[in-house]
Amino acid sequence: MTAPVATAGAARLPGTLIVTARGPLTGTVRTPGDKSVSHRAVLLSALAEGTSSITGLSDGADVHHTLAAVAALGVAVRRDVSSDRVELDGGRSRLGPAPDDLDCGNSGTGMRLLAGILAGLPFTSRLVGDQSLSSRPMDRIAGPLAAMGARIEGDGPRCRPPLTIAGGPLRGIEWEPPVASAQVKSAILLAGLDAEGETVVRERVATRAHTEEMLAAAGADITVTPWGEGTEVRLRRSSLRPLHLTVPGDPSQAAFWVVAGAVVPGSRIEVVSVYAGPARLGFVEVLRRMGAHIDVTRRSDGSADLTVTAAALQGTVVDAAEIPSLDEVPVLAVAAAAAAGTTVFRAVGELRVKESDRLAGTVALVRAFGAAAETRGDDLVVHGVGPGGRLVPGRVDAVGDHRMAMAATVAALAAAPGSSTVSGFEGVATSYPGFLDDLSRLTAGAGDRPEAWRVPLIAIDGPAGAGKSTVSAAVARRLGLERLDTGAMYRAVAWAALARGTDPTDAPAVVALAGTLDIAVGDRVTVDGTDVTEAIRSPEVSRAVSAVAATPGVRRQMVEQQRRWARRHRGGVVEGRDIGTVVFPDADLKVFLTASPEERARRRHDEAPEGVARRDRLDSSRATSPLVQAADARLLDTTDRAVEDVVEEVLAWL
Repeated sequence: MTAPVATAGAARLPGTLIVTARGPLTGTVRTPGDKSVSHRAVLLSALAEGTSSITGLSDGADVHHTLAAVAALGVAVRRDVSSDRVELDGGRSRLGPAPDDLDCGNSGTGMRLLAGILAGLPFTSRLVGDQSLSSRPMDRIAGPLAAMGARIEGDGPRCRPPLTIAGGPLRGIEWEPPVASAQVKSAILLAGLDAEGETVVRERVATRAHTEEMLAAAGADITVTPWGEGTEVRLRRSSLRPLHLTVPGDPSQAAFWVVAGAVVPGSRIEVVSVYAGPARLGFVEVLRRMGAHIDVTRRSDGSADLTVTAAALQGTVVDAAEIPSLDEVPVLAVAAAAAAGTTVFRAVGELRVKESDRLAGTVALVRAFGAAAETRGDDLVVHGVGPGGRLVPGRVDAVGDHRMAMAATVAALAAAPGSSTVSGFEGVATSYPGFLDDLSRLTAGAGDRPEAWRVPLIAIDGPAGAGKSTVSAAVARRLGLERLDTGAMYRAVAWAALARGTDPTDAPAVVALAGTLDIAVGDRVTVDGTDVTEAIRSPEVSRAVSAVAATPGVRRQMVEQQRRWARRHRGGVVEGRDIGTVVFPDADLKVFLTASPEERARRRHDEAPEGVARRDRLDSSRATSPLVQAADARLLDTTDRAVEDVVEEVLAWL
């Protein structure tokens, strides 16, 4: 049974993570389907005449965006609900102008390869991306595609996105990219599929060969021969037959676990079914040269199982040609930071134009965990803490770059004792949405020890109108955390009491009613499936909620629900009137907001200062969980202060 694939999307991950070294990592993981192979499988299936089937596609947001893009161009995309298989009905005759911009999200691979396909199609398309992708230069594909006959427009001389591509008849070219790049090579080859004459790409350093391998499998007229230390690829105009393939695990993602297994004392990790093709396992040889214990077992399908055990590492010299995409450099730098001596990564300046400036980011990451690092031109130099030393807990902002976030997490696992903070973690959803689940499995081997990761728990208290909802929502948004408005829960009970004719002051009746309600609080508030988001803010509910909230039995029920919510989300931003004193006395940060009665009345609109003062008295004098400032809470008066200023102060405290 199959179902249409929805538009792009993937799991939501927290933006801020607290990671604590909990001892050895042990167990077996399988990384998501190789992202590079997944993009190409989707795009070649879009061009192939007939129905292709792909099993094991990457489940990250990047590949979801590529699937959504080909669907917008006319490819029928279906996912088999009983297996991990996606079917695509493709062919050039099916492809036509998209009704809107094609959103590539954060994926440079998706954008560059799509550009190659669109260059040869007889219509105009516009490729867009997120803020990070919009800052990345696309001139390296714009040049050769323009030489083939396409018209490509971007922002500025580096041709940054959005890209407008007017496609049409193309002619083959001979091209030697000045910087080795599998993405540039692939864009040219995809355009060359329908170009007049022969398309030739020569690369001085061999890069990932996925496109050539998959073109050959789909019946393209293609030859690949050695050219010095690199390769020469020749492609003639070709029609493609459907693909039927299983995508192996992503070695770039496997590198994080392999390094973790090598640097966290006592660890033993097996990463299974990893793609083992040309230019993809260079990081394994680098780590072995550093002294890592890694066994590589080849499978019959061509993939490999990687088994790593912890070992003392020694610095080395790493040439960019060993890891052509440079994707593994940030996490290899973590290994170098934990090693004895100095490691030099030569000619890695291309890291400056990845999803973030990974060269500067890697230097900052290494320093954050207690080792030393510097750049010398395009070289990265890391001075490790070994032998005898250990990394120390640190704080890293990955600025939404998935590889920087995962590398920082690996460093945190090796830094003991104490906890580290990784912000900008949400970007991991683009490539490895199950990373934290795998981390939990690998750190669950030591009995009942606490989890290795959680998110901050921030409690924001204060009286009505002090700004709790506005500030908590902004803080949660900045940190990429879930938020719970506990006041909305009590309002939902008050609304239900009024809606069902129950006197809000009849404590036994309200307690009995509250026990029957299914209350869900998120972006919207529902009671037994009914959306009451706006209804619970009515003047009638505002007048009734204090009596409801003062009822001990109701509070006990709601507090238990609030604690369950925090356990489920492993933290978050919670706001209410007893969060720091009763519900979460051990919160990482407690903030008590206040403002003058006049200011709070102005913000509430529906209550005069006298009404606000009355609610203050009721909330502060109730016998159960009265409104008071926790002894260790930070007091913050929001009167006449901009929300942005208040949020910055809260984040500085965190």
